[in-house]
Amino acid sequence: MKFLVVGAGAVGGYFGGRLVQKGEDVTFLVRSGRRAQLEQTGLVIESHAGNWSAGVKTLVAGEEADAPFDVVLLSVKAYHMGQIVEDLRGYVTEQTVILPLLNGYGHYETLWQAFGKERVLGGLCFISTTLDAEGRIVHSSPRHDVTFGEWDGGRTERVEKILEHMSCAGFDVILSENVQRDVWHKYITIAVISGITTLFRSSLGPIMADAHGHATCKKLLAEIVEITRLAGAPTKEDVEEKTYQIVVNSPFGMKASMLYDMEKGLSVETDHLHGYLLSLAEKHGRTATEFPVLQAVYGVLRVYEIFIYSSR
Repeated sequence: MKFLVVGAGAVGGYFGGRLVQKGEDVTFLVRSGRRAQLEQTGLVIESHAGNWSAGVKTLVAGEEADAPFDVVLLSVKAYHMGQIVEDLRGYVTEQTVILPLLNGYGHYETLWQAFGKERVLGGLCFISTTLDAEGRIVHSSPRHDVTFGEWDGGRTERVEKILEHMSCAGFDVILSENVQRDVWHKYITIAVISGITTLFRSSLGPIMADAHGHATCKKLLAEIVEITRLAGAPTKEDVEEKTYQIVVNSPFGMKASMLYDMEKGLSVETDHLHGYLLSLAEKHGRTATEFPVLQAVYGVLRVYEIFIYSSR
């Protein structure tokens, strides 16, 4: 099975690197600058689960692949999706399936329109990784999980085969028969954690230790769950309580990757996460002002992006 991993960043680089470490046939689709860095240093992973480094195969968009790819592993930032779709057109064939690991939901609509719904699996991951100044992938969470499955459920020959190749690769992999629900549950969780930690510019611990911060987080969670129910998302009835338990039981120093991006002065995915939720609310006859904490999160992040773009 031939994998094409789009990007060799914190997420794609980690899971793709572990697949290489296992011995799978993996190529990374990267920009020319990242290729030069990988040629010099190799792909480097620093993790409590085991450090690893090695040279890897790379492609730059437009270069010809030596054979068709079976699986495209997609874990880029959502604001790159427009360009990524164009970059992928030459590598997605009739035999290719796309496995996205992005947070949120809107990217599915983009991929379905570009490549057809039958070619796109559902997928998500749980991991905390970042690229350091030297381009090394630093894995700092106890989890490194991938969940995927057919969008309409069930088990098929193609997902069973992907499971076989992704298993025993140094991370946890789950084949889900209800991946739509899993995607929405992850969306809710990450929208809350990214929203509250960027709003307060703090890890979760201090926020949840303060009565006002704790209450604000609970209100944000309630607003997000209300919107997903308006939209008819296939979530469990107890999703709000389960998400709350995830938040309160997270490590004191837990930060969303979005906060790490802010601390580095990078772009953030607020339009894809929080903006999309507000657009869903409006689509179902509600206004943004009816969800004041979510609106505040979105406003803070939009102003941040205006600031970073104006200062470049």
